Parts: sequence; C-alpha cells; structure tokens
Amino acid sequence: MMAGRPTIDEVRADTDAMMQRVADEVPGGVAEVRPSDSPYWKCAENSFSYSTRWTVAPEEGFDGSAFIEALPARLGDGFREFETVQVSVPAIALKHSSGMLLDVQVIDLDGRTVVSLLGVSACGEGEPPAE
Repeated sequence: MMAGRPTIDEVRADTDAMMQRVADEVPGGVAEVRPSDSPYWKCAENSFSYSTRWTVAPEEGFDGSAFIEALPARLGDGFREFETVQVSVPAIALKHSSGMLLDVQVIDLDGRTVVSLLGVSACGEGEPPAE
C-alpha cells in the first residue's frame, strides 16, 4: 500500500486512544462506551471514517466549565478549537492535526452530570471490520 492515508484500523485505534485520554482527564471519571449501530461511514473510495460516543461520570463537585476551559491546554499540541455554535452547557469542539474531531460537552443525563464525548476519526483506508 502506498504511504499516505492511515488504515481504518489505525484511525479507529487513534480515536479510541484519544477518547481514553480525555476520559482520564475527568476527575474520578468512570467511562462508558455508548454502542452505535453503525460506527463507520464511507468518506472516500475504499475508505471509511469511524465514530464513537462515550459518557464519563465524574466525581462529586466536578466543575464542568473549568474542565472544558482547561481541556485544550491539557491535551497539548496538535489540537485547535473548532468554530462551534454557542450551547447552554459547557462544551468545546476540537480538531486534531490528524483530522480527528472531538466534541466534548458537560450534560445532565438521567439526573447526573456526565462528560459526553464524541470522537470522529480521520478518513482511513480499507474496509471496516464486520461487527
């Protein structure tokens, strides 16, 4: 295969690793992967993107606004803030230099505060695995 675009397996692994990295930043966080019926979609000829959604339950007294404000600096180089619409909850959308998108919101879910994560990979070459 020509050097260039990563494989679908590589972009999935990178996206899952970034989701775990953000989950690890949540104080006392307990992550739960939210299943998706179809985590892959075609983005180019013989290439697919991967998406995943997690929720992370933080410890009591979690300051969602401060978490969102500090997140870009904690994640470091390679991320830039994406232009987003203002929402009523603490939220940020980030784009990584690899093309990965990361949407982070602090929301109320069934009466508890959670950090909602949506990760969308860059386009990866190859067919997605049968799931």
